[in-house]
Amino acid sequence: MRALASVILLLAVPLLGAPPAPKRDASRPGDASLEYRRGRLEEALRLFQDAARADPQAVRPLLDAAVVQRDLGKHSLSLALFQQAAALEPGDPDLRAALGWSALRAGDLNTARVAFHAALSSETHHEEGLLGMARLELDSGRPKDALAVLDLMLLLHPHATLGHLLRGRACEAVGAPEGAAKSYEAAVNSDNTFAEARLALGGIYKKLGRAEDAWVQYTKVLNVAPGYAAAAKAAAALRKRLTRTPAQIIPRKRIRDFLPVIRAAEGPQVPALRIGIGTTTRGTPAPKPFIAFLCSGEFEIVDPDTHKILLRGPPKTRWVARRARKGQGYELVDEDGKHRAAFRKVIAVRPVDQVRHSTIFQRLSLAEGTAWESEGDRQLKGSVELRSAGRRGLYLINVVTLEDYIYGVVNQEMPERFPVPALEAQAVIARNHALTSMRLTRTHRKDRYHLCDGQHCQVYSGIAGETAKGRTAVDATRGQVLRYGGRIAYTPYSSNCGGHTQDSGEVKGWTKLPYLLGRKDSQDDAPEPKSPWELDQWFKSRPAVYCNIPRYSHPSHFRWGRAFAASDLAQRVRLRERRFGRLKEVRILRRSVSGNVNAVQFRGTRRNLLVEKESSIRMIFGLGSIRNTAFVIETEFDSQGVPKEFILHGGGWGHSVGLCQYGAVGRAEDGQSVAEILGHYFPGTRIESLGY
Repeated sequence: MRALASVILLLAVPLLGAPPAPKRDASRPGDASLEYRRGRLEEALRLFQDAARADPQAVRPLLDAAVVQRDLGKHSLSLALFQQAAALEPGDPDLRAALGWSALRAGDLNTARVAFHAALSSETHHEEGLLGMARLELDSGRPKDALAVLDLMLLLHPHATLGHLLRGRACEAVGAPEGAAKSYEAAVNSDNTFAEARLALGGIYKKLGRAEDAWVQYTKVLNVAPGYAAAAKAAAALRKRLTRTPAQIIPRKRIRDFLPVIRAAEGPQVPALRIGIGTTTRGTPAPKPFIAFLCSGEFEIVDPDTHKILLRGPPKTRWVARRARKGQGYELVDEDGKHRAAFRKVIAVRPVDQVRHSTIFQRLSLAEGTAWESEGDRQLKGSVELRSAGRRGLYLINVVTLEDYIYGVVNQEMPERFPVPALEAQAVIARNHALTSMRLTRTHRKDRYHLCDGQHCQVYSGIAGETAKGRTAVDATRGQVLRYGGRIAYTPYSSNCGGHTQDSGEVKGWTKLPYLLGRKDSQDDAPEPKSPWELDQWFKSRPAVYCNIPRYSHPSHFRWGRAFAASDLAQRVRLRERRFGRLKEVRILRRSVSGNVNAVQFRGTRRNLLVEKESSIRMIFGLGSIRNTAFVIETEFDSQGVPKEFILHGGGWGHSVGLCQYGAVGRAEDGQSVAEILGHYFPGTRIESLGY
């Protein structure tokens, strides 16, 4: 119980910790950091070591060299460098914790224990120190001592995902499956995109005989990773043991009563948009074999190609479009099952009075491809086309004015509780995004719509997604867009940049634009390239930047952690390169100034695989996807030197190009106006009117 005794002893130390360590030598060779960002680790290491030899009292080159050795998988050499640095600066808890982790991975458990204890003596609540001490106890065969340390850690850091994950493993090691279930539940609750934690949770539920709960977790994994065989096999076996139907376990989101229709002011110059409804994570249609709908008022069935009215129907009656029982194509039947119309390609449904009435479409796919995927209803304004996707079924396109569309977007992309300037900034750039998708990028033109209704474009939920506060923000910025040099600007945005945005030109497949520049999300907004050690500590801390705003943001949106088996990563690599062989190394080849990974190479025993696309990098590192490409990666090896597990420490959620939504909130809280907020994220642009 040495760890427990250490924890009790450390609790007696004031939480403010020891006096601040001496300021580190701020000098560092910039060329070495540049080589590091370019993935030339051996050259970066040589330059850092040269700098250390040139100034034997300089701590920073030693720390940078130690991180590079760690990235190369040479933990013993990394440990030696950290020890040299610690001799020069013994009171730094960050350094001591890093030393402890290198010692642990090098198999020097005694040195690891001394280092973690030193880190915690300086700062009792040091997260990496506590996590390392717990991991040390678990690796030493003392899971009860590991639990004692983890209980303290999670008391101080309740949202530490990796702490909850490790606690689950420790509970399993002491034969406490109920405790393991609670810990894995906490890991999932601390980051609901962590699919690997759901796998662990599903496994524990299965051991406890909780078949329904286990099936739900495996199903959520399959939502984000449909091809994951282990989850599919487990879910199929568990389904036989369910006492309720899947629809009863995961009920659909029904709209039982029509919400009032509040239309944005119309005008001849307001553009009409075509929005794909119920789309996949890639923004493509998710056809249904039949589509049911009912209108709050009298409605018309129209041929959208000829504009001919085919028939009219009464209010609040359920009609169904389905494959024709006789012949080819589709048919429309009323609530009595009577055939009312036939069509091959498309029909449209629209209320006769579109100012006061709307249409509910039932049992559509919502957020398909996410862990929160479900089936539910949508209440939509305007006209809705039912289009044939051949044998796959029918899909929907909502034809709606730009301002009504923005009504349904603003509070789906930003919660209603966000400050008004942030919501108004969101309205402006959502308008820009809609217009550039409609006129320039035209990503979904083959499916005959301008934008999808999911995260692939921007989230649109129709009338149910509107709020009074959101509509006010849209009306306050009616017709306003950002222009650069007189042209509509391209205004991407993401949830949280993690503290520093990227240049668009740094991201594979993106166009370099003069107003999409990587900047630190703080008052001093200059770009801030980081050395290896600075980058490591950046992702393992919560720096004071605008998007670190706990009052509004869940902690995992700003900083997150992942742990996953090397075998799972190798399996995903082999799906892209069959002759890859065994995984030997993961090498980051290129980072942006912000620290985002822009290229990564997976080195195998037979072939290598290069991944550069932002979305592909995120998907290959996780079941489904990790939150952002801004991360550092640490490799753990087995006794044969083969990668066993990977640990990621990352920041942000999304692609980190353009506006940071939580950063906009922080700026609004700091008193910045809409123009000031947008001016930071899109420098050189101007807010101008579309003229309506």
